[in-house]
Amino acid sequence: MEVFRRVHILDETSKEVLLLRITGSFSFREIGEIFGKNENWARVTFYRAKQKIAKGEKKNEM
Repeated sequence: MEVFRRVHILDETSKEVLLLRITGSFSFREIGEIFGKNENWARVTFYRAKQKIAKGEKKNEM
């Protein structure tokens, strides 16, 4: 339950990238295409979202 609370407080872009990768099984390339960005952007955004969840950061702390 705590993980879902932390996901919920992420900014919309981070949340969507994280959920597409985990639940949608999209590749980083596909996620980048969805957002009109490149694969590296998707990887970095996913990594940063995971770090924010691990630290428990809130929207205004990002």
